[in-house]
Amino acid sequence: MTSLQQLKLTEDSAAPFVDSYLLYLLAAASHALSSQFHTEVKAQGVKVQTWRVLACLIDRPGLMLTELAQFVLLEQSHLTKIIDQLQISGLVDKQHDTTDRRKIKIYITDRGRELVAPLITTAKSHEREATEVLTRAEEKNLKAILHKLIRQQRQARRRSDPKEGRQLEPIGTRSEREA
Repeated sequence: MTSLQQLKLTEDSAAPFVDSYLLYLLAAASHALSSQFHTEVKAQGVKVQTWRVLACLIDRPGLMLTELAQFVLLEQSHLTKIIDQLQISGLVDKQHDTTDRRKIKIYITDRGRELVAPLITTAKSHEREATEVLTRAEEKNLKAILHKLIRQQRQARRRSDPKEGRQLEPIGTRSEREA
C-alpha cells in the first residue's frame, strides 16, 4: 500500500488523525495536565526543572547523572549545568562513587527536601484532581500501561544503542510493571 493510499484510509476514518494518534494524545494530555501544576511550581519560586530533579532525587538518592537525565527528561549536558546551580544553592550534593571514583552520584540535601516536600503534596493533590474523572481501577490501569510503554521504549533504545548505559530500576509498583 502506498503512502497516499494509507493517507486516504486515514481521511476516511471517523476521527481526524490527531484525535486518534497516540503520541499526540500523550503530548496533549501531558501539556494540559502539567501546565496548571507548573504555574503553581513557578508561583513558589521554583523552576520546573529544579522541581523535576528534586522530586526525582527524594525517592532515588544517589543517581548518576545519566540516570537522572532519563528521569527528568533532559539532555545530560543541560542537566549538568542545572545540577551545578543546584549544588551552589545547597539543594543537591555530588559525591564520587565509592567503587568507581569516575562516577558521580547526585543526592538531595536537607534544604532540597524542605523545598520540594510541599510541592510533592501539591503535586499529589493536583494528580487527584486531574484523575477524579477516572475510577481507581482506570487510574491504576492507565499508569500500568504508561509504565509498560516507557519500559518498552527504554529497552528498544538500549538494544539499538548499547552506549545507553546500565538499566534503570523499574518504574512503578510491581503490579503496575507486571500488567
